[in-house]
Amino acid sequence: MEPNNNNMENLQENCMDEEVREVEVNAGETACEAEPVAEEATKDAAPEENTTETTDQGSGKSFMEILKTWLQKAVKFLIKYRKWIILLVILACIAAVAMMVIVKSNNKKNYYESLGQTVTEMKKISEFCTAKYIGEVMMQDEVKKFLKRKNIVLIVKGRVRAGFDLSKMEVETVGDTAINLMLPPPKILDIITNPTDIRIFSEKGDWSQDEVNLVANAGRLKLLQLVLDERLLATAEENGKRQITSFFTTFGLKQVNIDVAEDTSSIDFKGLVGDSVSGSAIALFAE
Repeated sequence: MEPNNNNMENLQENCMDEEVREVEVNAGETACEAEPVAEEATKDAAPEENTTETTDQGSGKSFMEILKTWLQKAVKFLIKYRKWIILLVILACIAAVAMMVIVKSNNKKNYYESLGQTVTEMKKISEFCTAKYIGEVMMQDEVKKFLKRKNIVLIVKGRVRAGFDLSKMEVETVGDTAINLMLPPPKILDIITNPTDIRIFSEKGDWSQDEVNLVANAGRLKLLQLVLDERLLATAEENGKRQITSFFTTFGLKQVNIDVAEDTSSIDFKGLVGDSVSGSAIALFAE
């Protein structure tokens, strides 16, 4: 019975060895089968990448083809309707030119209206002062009556203004860039002496206020003679031309022609100096 047991054990060991070998063989076969599967998976993945690249390239070509097609259609449209397009372009140019003419016409109209209003306002200025003189004179007067004698010395300070009466100005526009002006001759506008500007330097005897006023008027006359000797009217003419030219150039005028009328009138001494002047005071101007 023992030999049989040994045989059974040997048989069992041989069976176990065969099972181990079968497991190893099966494992080897499984590994071999897995390798081709991995290779096939790798091959399958590679074409997918290529397919993606091909799809991208195909999309790029499709966009270019669409763009090319659109351009071709646009060219065909322009060729087909070129007459209408040219007509529309011509009409647009005509409309633009017409708009420019209308705007320019409105600007020109507004320009003349503005210039006309300005001239009208300027003509309301009857005394346009362009030069002035400030000075003082000493006046002396003496009166003899019977055996009595009286004398007085006044210091008269005053301001003399000269300029134009623009209400007599004549205006003529020449196109859009020039204007012609005819100004009246410059004149003495006024002689201003305030009561505080007349001082009594010395007085002998009794002098009434009316007598003092006569001497003061003589002082005003002396101031007038001084400014005439100083050519105040010529200065007023030069300043007036310069100021008026500068004023009208602000309107965009490139040329302002100004002429001054010849003075044929005499100076209104009575209106400037006063109703009456002491004759002795006029003859006795103090240096």
